[in-house]
Amino acid sequence: MAIESLVQEEPVVEGEEEVALCFVRPIPGAPFRHSRNYVLRSLGPQYGPYASLVSMDQPDLSFVVAAPGLLFPDYVYRLPEDEQGALRIEDAAEITTLAMVRRADVPGPVVNLRAPIVVNKRLKLAAQVLLDEDCGYGFMVPVDAPSAHFKDEPPC
Repeated sequence: MAIESLVQEEPVVEGEEEVALCFVRPIPGAPFRHSRNYVLRSLGPQYGPYASLVSMDQPDLSFVVAAPGLLFPDYVYRLPEDEQGALRIEDAAEITTLAMVRRADVPGPVVNLRAPIVVNKRLKLAAQVLLDEDCGYGFMVPVDAPSAHFKDEPPC
């Protein structure tokens, strides 16, 4: 049975905390194919829902992620059963969700809500999950959008 994610209302990491994560498969895309081990680091309390994900396999590879539930209280998705199994998730309370933030080549920061990074907090396992096309979320949702349900991509 597919699990529905909970809306995450707390920061991904707090203070100087770091969390090591092992991806069950590489994040899709050429820069990521040789990295499965990452450290999630706080950017500090002044950056709220944002954190950095730094590759331990390729130290020059890092990107910004956000807790999408802090940006969009209406962001809820169903985790497909195969992904639930791959991440060994037994209960929705074990899930932390991250969204990749893109800032370059766009008018303002956008988040990828269609392909969240799902983390099993208990086992520190992670995977980027591509949600069904009809989920109602886009790949490039402006962080200041009024809702997570934004299917149309903004002009670049």
